[in-house]
Amino acid sequence: MTRGMIYKTIFIVALIAISIMLILPTIGVKRMRILLSEDITAQQLANIENKFPPDDYSRERSGSVILIKGTNITDAIMNDVRNFPGVRDAVILKHWAEDALMAKKINLGLDLQGGMYLVLQADFKKIESKSADKKKLSEQDKAELTHQALELIRNRIDKFGVSEPSIRPRGSEAIEIQLPGVKDPRAVKKAIGTTGRVEYRLVDDGYTNKAGEWMQNNFKVQQLPDEPDKLDKLLPEIARGINLPDSREVLYYWERKKDSKNIIPLYPIVLMKQVSLAGTDISKAWVGQDEYGGFAVHFTTTAEGAAKFADVTAKKNWGKKLAIVIDDKARSAPRLNVQITSGQAEITGNFTFEEVDTLTRIIKEGALPVDLKVIEERTVGPSLGQDSIESGITAGLLGISAVMIFMLLYYKAAGIIANIGLILNTIFQVALLSLLGFTLTLPGIAGIILTIGMAVDANVLIYERMKEELRSGKSVRMAVSHGFDRAFWAIFDSNITTLLAAFVLWQFGTGPIKGFAVTLTIGLIASMFVALYITRFIYEIISLSKKIKRLSI
Repeated sequence: MTRGMIYKTIFIVALIAISIMLILPTIGVKRMRILLSEDITAQQLANIENKFPPDDYSRERSGSVILIKGTNITDAIMNDVRNFPGVRDAVILKHWAEDALMAKKINLGLDLQGGMYLVLQADFKKIESKSADKKKLSEQDKAELTHQALELIRNRIDKFGVSEPSIRPRGSEAIEIQLPGVKDPRAVKKAIGTTGRVEYRLVDDGYTNKAGEWMQNNFKVQQLPDEPDKLDKLLPEIARGINLPDSREVLYYWERKKDSKNIIPLYPIVLMKQVSLAGTDISKAWVGQDEYGGFAVHFTTTAEGAAKFADVTAKKNWGKKLAIVIDDKARSAPRLNVQITSGQAEITGNFTFEEVDTLTRIIKEGALPVDLKVIEERTVGPSLGQDSIESGITAGLLGISAVMIFMLLYYKAAGIIANIGLILNTIFQVALLSLLGFTLTLPGIAGIILTIGMAVDANVLIYERMKEELRSGKSVRMAVSHGFDRAFWAIFDSNITTLLAAFVLWQFGTGPIKGFAVTLTIGLIASMFVALYITRFIYEIISLSKKIKRLSI
């Protein structure tokens, strides 16, 4: 064996060894540490243990720590466990290969591990319509506002303890959010989508009465419509009907239905556009109770906010109503009868605990700079995600097995070498995806399976060329050399055209389509390397042996 062949052998063996170590964090046994509360009950502990049956996981407990081991431990499972009663925290421990080789585990998409997917659209038209000059926002302004909203949403999601969330902009006007293993999608969605804009504004009783009279004269049924679109369209009609001046704004007064969690609009209310006190004037907020025992948000203002509050509650405004407006919904409007100079007050409005808890958190983080509305939403349960993983793995194994059996039956001993190439191809693909920290989805699995089939095409082209050379009377060594040389450009051209198509999918596709394009690209590169370099090296080793007079092909 020449020095060049020795170097090739060392290179290939080292590459295979490193690739196997790179995929260990993904396919190897994972460990999750669960920290238990000191006051955990026997039933709560049993619920945690039932989550991890001994057939699939191993459990070790030491004091207030449980160590779970298993191959199917995902971020979704970790986030789920964190919400269990009696659990202080849960964390997936790093695999040694992650530190030694900078390897990363392949993250699973929501379709494989379960979770929540949202796309939020920014409502810039509302900002433009409220501006004094009605000037349209530039793309740079939109991108900046979207970025600010994204960072605030990230902070809000962090409060829910969601591990490995994916929050990224989609263009300059939308935000894409993926949250694995969310226990309460409704609460998260409410916290994310709520703008959190809190305002104190004086009520104009005169125009409010006019709005009520206009409603009586123009509507036979004295009930506001249920549909949000109809509600939005009605407000400008009321404003025009009562000749509302620019210094006023008409909104709806909202109240909770009896024995219900839903709030409904009761009647139009006219407010001064000037904001007497805003959420930015609040320095500290906490959950408390009002004088009737209901839930309320207690707060302390900044020094500037205290001065504003003292001014609006001064004697000149006694007898007027001061509306508490949350996200353009008037929730309460108490009548002023005392000046508040302490800088301490409360936000009331017949709230539930969940509402005041969410509102308190949002006030602490700050209001979103732009209203966001959900334009796309999907929720995948963890059991459905597990079924998807099992289906994908089963499809992949069946596909590889079928290809291997065909290669063995048709190409005999040469089929064994082709099958070794297929195994190495799969290892290299998963290793590259692990190195990149790729998020694998069902379309991504489809891309891997597709490239396995395409890898066989390269072997078929090479083997057919080698057969032709052998029929023409060439020696084994010459047949191998000429077979690979003549098949090279056919393999190269076909893979380049497919790579171009994959690039287009990656450039213009979104989400799962991009995942398919990435796995397709990596698979094509791996298959070309294995077919044209490693497989050729194996045949060169075989052809060096003087005992080999013919190839089983």
